Amino acid sequence: MTDMRKTLGRIFVAISLVVFGVQHFIYGGFVATLVPAFMPGRLFWAYFVGVAFVAAAAGIFTGMLARPAATMLGVMFFLFVLLLHIPRIIGKSSDGNEWTSGLVALAMCGGAWILASAAPLEEREKADPFLGLGQYFFALAFVAFGIQHFVFGRYAAGLGPPWIPGGRFWRVFRGNLCCSGVVIIIGRKQDLAATLLGSLTILYFLLLYVPRIAGKLHDPGPWTSGFEILAMCGSALVLAGSIPREENERV
Repeated sequence: MTDMRKTLGRIFVAISLVVFGVQHFIYGGFVATLVPAFMPGRLFWAYFVGVAFVAAAAGIFTGMLARPAATMLGVMFFLFVLLLHIPRIIGKSSDGNEWTSGLVALAMCGGAWILASAAPLEEREKADPFLGLGQYFFALAFVAFGIQHFVFGRYAAGLGPPWIPGGRFWRVFRGNLCCSGVVIIIGRKQDLAATLLGSLTILYFLLLYVPRIAGKLHDPGPWTSGFEILAMCGSALVLAGSIPREENERV
């Protein structure tokens, strides 16, 4: 069960990274506009990040250099948070979309370091202590997502599939996001919490984003948002499969 979760999680993350990489090549001109103005060669960085996504996907999927690939992927997302998202959040603190984008980048950073921590150590290789921050960054982002669902409850309810009643389903969804993130941070029953997060996010991907992607194949927005969700699902599954049994049993 544990190995299956980790394997499936790595596959989900790798697929998502390939999608992101392809998007960086297809929409390089637009991506370049998102690079901070003080950085020279903005189009170069757009393509460079695309290559980095595909390279990281190959390392994570095949297991070859998976640890350094996931470590550097997390560093890249951490730089995105610092250089791209925090300045935007400061400039537009009342814009929920900016907060969401920043939190997604933080979750992706944490998820990458979760994968790095789960990768086996090579001979003479030592564990990097900072990788332990991964699960806390990841969990903190989901706590914030849950809070956002309460703050913007009416808007969030409108995002769901029209055939799912909004009330009770979305209240449970919001509560589970918060509770699962808190449980992972506290360090009690992390396996259960991470498995629940993985289950919620894969349902979110299948029920909400797969239909949107199918209906708007040429719109990059649903592709990006959907595969961000799938990548976070993969990271949650890897975390769930990496928790030692003795930690799962702590009360």
